[in-house]
Amino acid sequence: MRVLVTGANGFLASNILRELVARGIEVRGMIRANCNEKSLQGLTIELVRGNIVNYRDILSAATGCNVIIHAAADTSQFYSDPMPLFPVNVNSTLNVIKAAKELAVQRLIFVSTANTIGLHPDQEKNEMSKLFRKSGYALSKLRAEQYILNETSSGKLNAVIVNPTFMLGAYDAKPSSGRIFLQLLKPKVVVYPVGGKNFIDVKCAAAAICNAIEQGQNGGRYVLAGENLSFKEFLQLLDKIEPKRSVRIMIPAIVLTTIGAIGSFFRLLGFKVELNYYNALILSTSEKISGAEAEEVLLMPKTDVSKAIRDAVTWFKENGYLK
Repeated sequence: MRVLVTGANGFLASNILRELVARGIEVRGMIRANCNEKSLQGLTIELVRGNIVNYRDILSAATGCNVIIHAAADTSQFYSDPMPLFPVNVNSTLNVIKAAKELAVQRLIFVSTANTIGLHPDQEKNEMSKLFRKSGYALSKLRAEQYILNETSSGKLNAVIVNPTFMLGAYDAKPSSGRIFLQLLKPKVVVYPVGGKNFIDVKCAAAAICNAIEQGQNGGRYVLAGENLSFKEFLQLLDKIEPKRSVRIMIPAIVLTTIGAIGSFFRLLGFKVELNYYNALILSTSEKISGAEAEEVLLMPKTDVSKAIRDAVTWFKENGYLK
């Protein structure tokens, strides 16, 4: 068996590759020309370079592969309009779907995001939270999901969708979610929101995705979730692993949303501002997400978030991100 992983140098993708290699599966990673390959150090794998928006590049990379794990994505949070994210998040997915059908691959695994689902378990899994309907990233991933589900429902494609929450761990070279450690461990004064998130060890997510090659129903959509923690609880775990003497200040929701409203105003003026009013509302809300279905169906392992925090901090230290 040979598996193609797109966006191979990404945080999750590089952990998926390591998991596949550990299982003795032949892998091929697709990356952009001149991209940062730091997350791939120590891996001896076949790498192909190409543009995922170019169908010929996707078809060439996927030729000879039995499975495609489409992990490449533009995760930018600067946009409320999804259109700037369509080339990478939607058009590339259409290319992957077309290639998977043309090559008759056994299974396509699409890596989406938990942002396309509800924030609480009493919300329907297929219903996006109103808060994320102002996120261009979440909307673009939801559109890509819809294209995949259309193909699976018509019997033209065998595919599984996975929706990971906030991942933590090693090999986050960009960094992406790992920015949280740079934001919390470097400053002498740390401010944090009143809300919380669901945190998952990236290795658990990677294992579940590799299991999805054979596990999971065609057209299935599985939330990869770990522990629901408030940001205060997360900081307490981090302090046990990496004690810091910085001053910690919780930002009340009203203050954060006011700052977010100012950010929204600057977005209207054309500035790229990450924090807007809706992002501030999300940060002020406590997520309550369950990964029970993925644990049962995809045999996703479950580890303490402290392990993922330790792995991340150790990797960032060893690679000079935390000095």
